[in-house]
Amino acid sequence: MFHSLTERQKAAAFYLLTLAMAVVVALFGPADAGQIQILSMLTPTVGVLLMLLVITPDGYRRKGWAQLALRRVGWRYWPLALLAPAAILGASYGAATLSGVVSMRLAPGALIKDLVAGIVIGSALAFFEEIGWRGYLLPKLATGLRRGAPALVGFLHGVWHLPLILFTTAYNPAGNRFVIVPIFLAVLTGGGVVYGYLRAASGSIWPVVVLHGTFNAVLGTLAASAVIDHPVTAAYLTAETGVFTLAATVIAAAILTARRPAPHRANQPHPRPAPDEDRPPSSAQSQAAEGQHP
Repeated sequence: MFHSLTERQKAAAFYLLTLAMAVVVALFGPADAGQIQILSMLTPTVGVLLMLLVITPDGYRRKGWAQLALRRVGWRYWPLALLAPAAILGASYGAATLSGVVSMRLAPGALIKDLVAGIVIGSALAFFEEIGWRGYLLPKLATGLRRGAPALVGFLHGVWHLPLILFTTAYNPAGNRFVIVPIFLAVLTGGGVVYGYLRAASGSIWPVVVLHGTFNAVLGTLAASAVIDHPVTAAYLTAETGVFTLAATVIAAAILTARRPAPHRANQPHPRPAPDEDRPPSSAQSQAAEGQHP
């Protein structure tokens, strides 16, 4: 075990481990698209466990687990976590529909049922990613890069997807890689700001998990309801690789950035006492406080 790694060194070690595992999964994982995606989603959790229990001794102390922000539920921010993905993807698919590239055939009853089930399942799966990205990695990078850390983690999160995008057909297969990859990375970078806002404001990972799961559920529901004659054009405009989604994500990130929430107290280190705060007051100070003179 390494006992003297800095927070940034831990962040780098975690990311390199997780990215390496994602590459291995993409190259040697199962052919089934669903199975390989789920296997890839588990790699951030494995990375966290390796960092806490094998590479460093952090997991053998309560503080090591407390940094993951699992104990707070953050109910206050769940409505935003549910509404933000619907607004972003609704705007994206709405713009694609108005442009004539996509037509939507929605059955309201089935839509609600599928969406609720998708949010529950999607959030359960998203946990295995978010415990790594916003649970472990974000606080590590935020120690020296508080404002830029959410966007950086979003970008790194996007890069972690690239093995599946580049080496398999299991994830966002439509479109030229030189077009969709930059847009995808930009979407995830902007999304990282939204995730980071929830993480900082709530002091909890759970609103972030719900946001991630809801985004995947809404995306899956809308994609299943879309009638698309030109898949490549649609890929350039909407879903995770489209410019409409990028525009909506940037707007959402800008709105939340303007709010600039103060980090929750659970994320803040305890202030160190001033040099004289831990000393008992002198007799002269006590008398002066009582209005007496020595």
